[in-house]
Amino acid sequence: MLDPVLAVILIAAKAFLTIAVIIFLIGGGLIAYLSTSLQKRGRPLPANRKHWKRALLGKGFGLDELIRRLDVSSEELKDFSPDYTERFIEKRTGGTRRLLVPSPELKDLQRQILKRLLPRLKVHPAATGFEPGTSIVHNAAQHTNQAVVICMDVQDFFPETTADRITAYFQRIGWDRETAELLTSLTTWEGGLPQGAPTSPRLSNLVNLVLDARIERFVHSRKGTYTRYADDICISFPEDYPKRIRGTVQVVGRRLQAFGYQLNTKKTRILRQHQQQRVTGLVVNDRVNVPRHVRRKLRAVEHRLNTGQRATMTRQQFDGWKALLAMVEKQRDGA
Repeated sequence: MLDPVLAVILIAAKAFLTIAVIIFLIGGGLIAYLSTSLQKRGRPLPANRKHWKRALLGKGFGLDELIRRLDVSSEELKDFSPDYTERFIEKRTGGTRRLLVPSPELKDLQRQILKRLLPRLKVHPAATGFEPGTSIVHNAAQHTNQAVVICMDVQDFFPETTADRITAYFQRIGWDRETAELLTSLTTWEGGLPQGAPTSPRLSNLVNLVLDARIERFVHSRKGTYTRYADDICISFPEDYPKRIRGTVQVVGRRLQAFGYQLNTKKTRILRQHQQQRVTGLVVNDRVNVPRHVRRKLRAVEHRLNTGQRATMTRQQFDGWKALLAMVEKQRDGA
């Protein structure tokens, strides 16, 4: 017969093991449920599930790891004070664009973040703006020879990509809360992404992976093509169904609202084959090209500059346009 004390110990051990198994099963079930729930809601999970589980528990890579990856000192990083200068530049289509230009020191640090923390992370293939191997030509080429082209503009796209979303994203990819907030303070300003910081285009594509996936899935179900170049959304269809076109604009607007964005309805354009269809400034009716009136103007400017006459552009401005023409022709013909 077992000693009474030993019997009590065995019973307690069995009870402990039973409780541990129950906790393990409940914990595993909870994680599986949350994972499935997030996927159903369209929220992204990181490729490394260990990072996600750590983020779920408020853990992750800390300040020491960030210092190592960015190759900066602890004091330099903690005492860093972001500084921006407001500038306004003229748009080619008219009006002005507000830029927030980071100080040289901040820009260098943001470039380090861009180079060392963000390059291998996944964006949706439809996001063609400022991604390696893509350009306005690559974006426009996906909408050539289409019956209908819909162009939409997201209002205040960078400022409305909020700091809270950026912090949540940094946590999802493996950083702890404190470090994620530090990274957010180095890459956002006035509560959103500053247009003018080198990290803003890449971060805007990364955090909008699910948004792009949801819009692309809807458009694909209607046999259309979807691309997004920063704040410019383009959708094209090989056939013209007016009801489908109107419904598409409405659905895209609702998808954007779910992520905190608004369509600039004044800039929505529905272009058919009998019209000049432009995508990110390039004509796509038959093949990708710079608009004819622009090419004619550039020929006239070139003639005036070469003959010493007064022109509407400086030589530097003309060279910039000429480089754009060469890029379009090269990428279009190469494709």
